[in-house]
Amino acid sequence: MDLILSDSRRAKAAAGQQGFTILEAAISLVVLMVIGLGVASLFTYAVSANAKADDRELAMAIAQERMEWLRTIPFTTQTRNVAYAYAEGGLQATDADGVTDTAFSAGRTYTVVTVIQDLSWVPDGDPDEDSATLKRIQVSVTPQFGGAFDTVTITTLRSTQVTGIY
Repeated sequence: MDLILSDSRRAKAAAGQQGFTILEAAISLVVLMVIGLGVASLFTYAVSANAKADDRELAMAIAQERMEWLRTIPFTTQTRNVAYAYAEGGLQATDADGVTDTAFSAGRTYTVVTVIQDLSWVPDGDPDEDSATLKRIQVSVTPQFGGAFDTVTITTLRSTQVTGIY
């Protein structure tokens, strides 16, 4: 008898249960869709940010490579007036616009502008008068493919020792 009662109780309990209505299911799907679209837009933003970071890293690598090459050139009386040209030039001052050339990295194209400016000179009346003793070197790298960012710029100062009292 207990077995019969418990089966009838189960049947009554099962008969009282109801499922989701179409309206409830539709509302839950709309909520899930809104959440999914939010996650998808966040994903596309993250992909875009990673691409920009990659482009900036490549531009920084190009700028550092050029700057290290310039730093390996001895700043002497023989090299300070040799015209700049990558990769066999010297440290002669450029005009205000600098020297523009193109670099390629990871299938991307970059514009590289190198500006060398004389800041200090040997005084008049001394040997090598009016020759540069201090130079500012600036390397700027800009992507040519749509501007994920503006420009990466590295600047350094180079000085040479000049004999005498100044």
